[in-house]
Amino acid sequence: MSTPLIDQDAAARVAAAAATGCRAEVFAESWVLSRAVAEQDGLRLAQRRREGMGLSLVTAQGVHHRHLPWLATDRLPLLLADHPAAGRGGAGPIPGGQDGPDVSAEADLATAETLSRMVGVAAAEAGAAYPGVTTARVTGEFTRRVTLVAREDGVLREDVNGRVELRVTVTARRNGGTARVLRVAGAEVADPGALAAAVGDERIRAAARAAAVVAVRDLDAVDPPVGELSVVLAAGGPGALLHEVCGHGLEADVALQPGAAYGGALGQRLAPSGLTLIDSPRAPAGAGLYRFDDEGEPAAEVALLEDGVLRSYLHDRRTAGATGAEPHGHGRRLSYAYPALPRMSCTYVAPGTLSPEEIVAATPFGLYVESIVSGETDMSSGRFSVRVTSGRLIENGRLTAPIREATLTGTGLGVLSAIDLIGDDLRFMPYGYQCNKLGQFPLTVSVGQPTLRVAAMAVSGP
Repeated sequence: MSTPLIDQDAAARVAAAAATGCRAEVFAESWVLSRAVAEQDGLRLAQRRREGMGLSLVTAQGVHHRHLPWLATDRLPLLLADHPAAGRGGAGPIPGGQDGPDVSAEADLATAETLSRMVGVAAAEAGAAYPGVTTARVTGEFTRRVTLVAREDGVLREDVNGRVELRVTVTARRNGGTARVLRVAGAEVADPGALAAAVGDERIRAAARAAAVVAVRDLDAVDPPVGELSVVLAAGGPGALLHEVCGHGLEADVALQPGAAYGGALGQRLAPSGLTLIDSPRAPAGAGLYRFDDEGEPAAEVALLEDGVLRSYLHDRRTAGATGAEPHGHGRRLSYAYPALPRMSCTYVAPGTLSPEEIVAATPFGLYVESIVSGETDMSSGRFSVRVTSGRLIENGRLTAPIREATLTGTGLGVLSAIDLIGDDLRFMPYGYQCNKLGQFPLTVSVGQPTLRVAAMAVSGP
């Protein structure tokens, strides 16, 4: 462990002093992001950092949060002085403050050199795949986050989490047509010296080649069919659909609201037998998100749906306490400046028994979805709209022409009840998406699934 962010005993005393029969936690954070971007016009390097500490207090009236934009043990009492525990209320930043000390230039240079080499390998591979046709924009990021949680119940957690992400966007151009495809590779790594080995050149080149091949293929795309269609979701990244259509609705603060789509549904069958939906901060192996959440709870795997039956919501300490449930490590915050909320981590569908080829062969006509890049969901009603950026037609049980962008719409409950075929080819897209909730954006999440078929879903143009 590195040098402590702040004195743990002092942080624990502040948390205890703030908790007058309520839950209280001090959260301190040091976060550094190093980035290298390779494009046609050259290479760009950047680094961002933030450091600070905050105090959250859960009262009968809600969650109150105060924060300071620096790390200093002797300033901890300032968090308490203007807190509701002192009878004065209020929320937000305390004026003043200064940034923490810069990280060492030597460490910065070594990380920048490694990221530069990685993005260069990917860009060269993508460009060489189809010379004169494909170009790439490659972003490599290394994130290292050190946190401390001190709670009113005496729990103290200090942790270090890190990850490397490589995002390869390949653009293919031919005869005035353009197609664009994204591939992501990532790994969990906290030591900057281990970045190169964490992903490896073979994975980097494979991601770049795969993006180039699909981008060139999509130059011949046709308009998608519209109407109610069978939709087959490829393994991996299309798991973003279930993240959007039901994941947010199963976060306990949403599910407990009056009129919520999944409110009061614990123990009820929402999907066919065989569908199990899980959220685990430690999945997939080698690319987990965290070991302890931002309230100090150990990260735990949660079966949201088990064999089609709703078994649990995702809880933070507040919602767990309100419902008598056990917290299970899903209280996440964007930074020290925010209170924790129930949030997804890696949401995925457990594998079934069918091969992907069997699922496609069982579909006379439909849409095969390979990539979903964005979506919007009404968290209460469960209504959603997501954008498909890459896919193919299914005709007579075979994959045929690539399709242009399409839009899928419906409700989460409608999608869950219509899933009728589940593949055995579970794949993950680690760190593939940035999630928004109540202004806390961007929060990194992962998704995963085997090939799935939704018997009927509304499909329209972009």
